[in-house]
Amino acid sequence: MSPPRRIDPAPVARTVRGRGPRHFLLVPGLVPDGPETFWRQHRLFCAHGTVTTLTYPYETFELDAVVEWITRWASATRASGNDPVLVGCSVGGGLCLEALRRARAKGEELPLAGLILVSPFTCVDDLAPLLKRLLKPILEEVDKAGGDPITPYERGRQFFKQLAARALAAGVPEAKGLSLTPAAMMWRSVSWLLIPGGSSEQQEAKVRTQIERTIESIPTHGGMARVVELRRFPGPDSGANADKPLTQAPSLVLWGSKERHTLTMDGPGTGVLCRPDHACRLLPNSEIQWVYDVDGAEVPHASLLKHARAFNLHLRRWLVRTGKPGRQPGLTAARG
Repeated sequence: MSPPRRIDPAPVARTVRGRGPRHFLLVPGLVPDGPETFWRQHRLFCAHGTVTTLTYPYETFELDAVVEWITRWASATRASGNDPVLVGCSVGGGLCLEALRRARAKGEELPLAGLILVSPFTCVDDLAPLLKRLLKPILEEVDKAGGDPITPYERGRQFFKQLAARALAAGVPEAKGLSLTPAAMMWRSVSWLLIPGGSSEQQEAKVRTQIERTIESIPTHGGMARVVELRRFPGPDSGANADKPLTQAPSLVLWGSKERHTLTMDGPGTGVLCRPDHACRLLPNSEIQWVYDVDGAEVPHASLLKHARAFNLHLRRWLVRTGKPGRQPGLTAARG
């Protein structure tokens, strides 16, 4: 009898050639896939260089495999004569930071030309209390001898799928004057973590359909792998050489002004990366921005789809500024 086939945990990469020496690697959160996550930023990045977008396999998810892929990509891109720029959104930001942290632990530094982080998740303790309560029963069953993590996972996922489908199609329940139970509030918070923008009623039908298809296509064991791997993110301050920077490359960190439903801004990672006076220790050449919508309204966690205009304003300015020879962004903090 032949052994079961092992699913390749490496992410799938799609590359589009652009102008200029920069090569951007777009690293998404857990859901949706990379092309949908960065759909409204792709053209902007292509105007400044070549763009590679990652999508994780549906059958499995392994932190080590993705981080190793990112590390190899950075070195290979630099060796080819191009300037690698990592762009991580939500959990994808944590993957980028973990690649940098592991290099630092070896006394090395990834040869980056730039780093962009959008609402970066760095470890479980960065999560807001509601999300911690959501994950707790799943992880407890994982650790228990003979535990059944699938039951709490599936119970939550079915509710989340219904809530996400409603949000994608017609806006969040509050918009229709409906009240939410505590369980619904928790799963809506998950939607902020997993689906940038949360409420997606104004997205084009093609993107909305693809996001829904992704949620349906990830099998239970694949979704479980994504959830369980979250606690393997150690945070940027762990490991050897923790007193040294992660990278000297120009860095931009964008936070939604309404992160609090998804991330606590007092977490071990968020509490450092949201404050310029602390972030400079890890990213000495960094710019930190809190993003507000054009009308001054608050912007949720990683809302690259619904609030693309607000995020793209900061991205465009940073890309132009760092693309000029001899100029790099200074350390600033500002309301967008």
